Amino acid sequence: MNQKNNIKIDPNSNQNYDVQLPRVSISCWRYYDQSWKAYQLPNGALFMSNRQMALLVGQPKKIVRSFIESLSLETLTVHIDNGVEVQVYPLSVAAIYLSTLLKNGELDKHPLLFSRREWHSLIKALCKFEPASRSTPNPCFFTGNYWVEIARKISVELEVNLNMQVLVLQSGECRIEYEEGLRCVQHDSNWLVNYSSKKARVLSDLKLSKDITECRVMEKDGFISIYALSIQDWLSLWEHFANKGNRLATALLKTCAKEGIDVRIARAISGANE
Repeated sequence: MNQKNNIKIDPNSNQNYDVQLPRVSISCWRYYDQSWKAYQLPNGALFMSNRQMALLVGQPKKIVRSFIESLSLETLTVHIDNGVEVQVYPLSVAAIYLSTLLKNGELDKHPLLFSRREWHSLIKALCKFEPASRSTPNPCFFTGNYWVEIARKISVELEVNLNMQVLVLQSGECRIEYEEGLRCVQHDSNWLVNYSSKKARVLSDLKLSKDITECRVMEKDGFISIYALSIQDWLSLWEHFANKGNRLATALLKTCAKEGIDVRIARAISGANE
């Protein structure tokens, strides 16, 4: 389900770059009747500079750069037509920034005067240039808000020889990737994605959140994007599978009953921070 970006982007903006930098041309990113200037690589990928992104998110460019550097988000150095070197950022960085501003209630005074629903739609559109996977969350059910978060992976021990990869967001909230939560109970890894009205009814009955959360995670070869659910949603799903006779789901729930999964995650986070 994970798909590496086609362009390798160094998250460290202070690194010395090779003189053979990629060249970009002036382009724009369009959203309905709105458009913002952007830089385009020969392969079609769009990037924005500090100034360009500042106009999109409605924040001073110094604050934009500070936000990007504080989270070590993707950065690429390019040559524009006049040979000048410019630092640029993929559209997914703008999506992360807008998600943060929206959660903090800081888009109310944006010149666009968008509703929250319209902002979520714009955030989702920004991510279409770098899809999280070849498959998308079941559109019959996942019709809520679209969030983009920066996250890091930690390994949580459930029992001997059984670990689970958990995503820790900047806010401290923890989530589990679609494939990972299904892998732990050896269920079909595509169960949560693609079109299925039947599965949508099941998810609705379980009262899962209809929001889509896309997590950007740093790995050795660069950032990847993956979809993830909350811990509470996974507990509901595992209980559903257990009731359908999935013994691994039953065993997993018993393990969590002995010692809460939140306690296990907290211990793993503490160990990772030491």
